[in-house]
Amino acid sequence: MARVDRVMRLLDFLRGRDGTTVAEISEALEVSARTVHRDLATLREQGIPLSSDTGPGGGVRLERDRGVAAVHLSQEEVVALWLAANLSATGSTLPWGGAARSGLQKLFASVPKERARGMRELCRRVVVGRPASARVLKDVGTPPEELLAVFERAFREQVCLSFEYRDRHGKATRRIVEPHGLLVESPVWYVLARDVEKAAARMFRMDRIRRARLVPDRPFTPDMEGLRAQADAQRANGTRAPG
Repeated sequence: MARVDRVMRLLDFLRGRDGTTVAEISEALEVSARTVHRDLATLREQGIPLSSDTGPGGGVRLERDRGVAAVHLSQEEVVALWLAANLSATGSTLPWGGAARSGLQKLFASVPKERARGMRELCRRVVVGRPASARVLKDVGTPPEELLAVFERAFREQVCLSFEYRDRHGKATRRIVEPHGLLVESPVWYVLARDVEKAAARMFRMDRIRRARLVPDRPFTPDMEGLRAQADAQRANGTRAPG
């Protein structure tokens, strides 16, 4: 599990309790006590208000009365901020990348637990990889502006998309897919999807998609575990968006 996801899980765990111990956290999150202490230190460095007891058991709690004020952002705004923070992490020389991530941690700590969980689930459906290769950049285009609005709605509302797709050989086909997630290899975006008619996982480059429309009567439940595995396999094999 990525460190940022593990720290988010720890924050969720603390928010659901008046107090706990390092041992309880270690058992619940299936990590070592050393990892718990390290992640607690990360939260403190990011400004999350925590208090701890020095006696046996190492009690720890989130101080809600000293928490940051809630910020009213839409889910789309939160995903945009999360994406910007993670893209900054792909370039080690970029300034303020750590500040962006700590700011998001504070944001998640400021909203009701269920809403924070929904925000995180949406963010986890976006996989940020390495920047696109020179080979891919040779023929990359810009996704149509109208596609972005349609995709964002399908992604958020968990309904199918229908679109025309032109593969790397120039062949155009009509597809109906479940848009489970996104793979970002800046500046290229891929839709991690399940092709409904082929009943198989597929990856589609967004700049090759045209004439997209919602299929609101076909909802789906995101399966990011399977699609993350698909994205990892695609990257390991060096292939891109076969469709």
